[in-house]
Amino acid sequence: MKIKVTTKNDVNIFKIEGPIKAGNEFELGEKIEEFIKKGVAPKFIIDLKKVPFINSAGLGIFLNIFKHVDGLKGRMVFANLNSDIENLMEITKLASIFEIFKNTEEAMDSFDF
Repeated sequence: MKIKVTTKNDVNIFKIEGPIKAGNEFELGEKIEEFIKKGVAPKFIIDLKKVPFINSAGLGIFLNIFKHVDGLKGRMVFANLNSDIENLMEITKLASIFEIFKNTEEAMDSFDF
């Protein structure tokens, strides 16, 4: 799994490439946590365009980070989900918790600047 982070207008965009599976999901969680600063409401877009698979631990990591970000009055949204991951989000009911956008442009437009 590769993680590329860019920042645009105070929004950190995480472009993830490769499956999120045993062992690497914790690396992903640690990487996102690095961008959470004290006293600042974090803003994240998680771009899953090149992620073919997410295991249950990966979903748990996303849920834990989401709760942390929400507690800090920040936002974490998802973009570019393939149909398999979109179905997974529906089946696990996470689609009712996470904000999901078709692409990063729509996700970026959803933030107030």
